[in-house]
Amino acid sequence: MKFFKKGFVILLGGILLSFCTACAGMEGLADGLKDGAEQLGDNVTIGKSNALITPYQSFNGSRTSDNMAFQATYDAIVTGFDGQDILIGNTDLKVKDCREIMINYSFDPISGTCQLIYINPKLEETILAENGKGSITIQLESGANYIGLYGASYEGSIQITVE
Repeated sequence: MKFFKKGFVILLGGILLSFCTACAGMEGLADGLKDGAEQLGDNVTIGKSNALITPYQSFNGSRTSDNMAFQATYDAIVTGFDGQDILIGNTDLKVKDCREIMINYSFDPISGTCQLIYINPKLEETILAENGKGSITIQLESGANYIGLYGASYEGSIQITVE
């Protein structure tokens, strides 16, 4: 009987110790994520993918995305867009999957500005377009790639196709 009590106490102690270790690990992970976010510019906060960081006051339209194929469509009329919206992102792009993508864009502003941005695996932000119409080709890199929008009190239409 004493053997079972000792065994039970040891087992219970081991379980408690593993819970404490797991909690400490989770705190370390959370601190690491916070540190990573602080290293980014003031205007950029990365989520896993398709992250709407700042909501629109009004969004009337549609959006689709396929993170694995790195394709997206976005066709909307918005008001009150003041922040960042990640349209598509692949956080684990392999070297064999790196390719050029074509982005067609059209911004028709009533007020404010809207930028089309690319964030590479080194977390370097490149402004691809600001207002206007056109197309641009981007070479994806191995790792985390993101295509998104940054709005500053933007009101108007936005049309984007990533292929």
